[in-house]
Amino acid sequence: MIDQVDVQKMHHRNAPDTEIAAAHKVARSVAGRRLETLQGLAALGGTAAGEQIALATGLSILSIRPRLSELLEMELLEDTFKRHTNSYGNTEIIWQLTRKGEKYVH
Repeated sequence: MIDQVDVQKMHHRNAPDTEIAAAHKVARSVAGRRLETLQGLAALGGTAAGEQIALATGLSILSIRPRLSELLEMELLEDTFKRHTNSYGNTEIIWQLTRKGEKYVH
């Protein structure tokens, strides 16, 4: 649930106080890159891999991947247990919007 996001996963292990404070500030929000990631997934029909979402949003995959983990923890998307081979030959998870996630993009 959004109010149960594990903030420790949102900062480095021995992070400075400023990084920890920033993680707490954004832990429950679905804005910025998180919202863009959800919107990109929705634009792709609600099901896509990280690289596809990055291309659809015009964002770096390095910006998208952490958001996918956060959105998964927030139960706004889920792993379909299907896989896709990206342009680098690596296997990626195919993500799907949940009903809860759809509420943020419609």
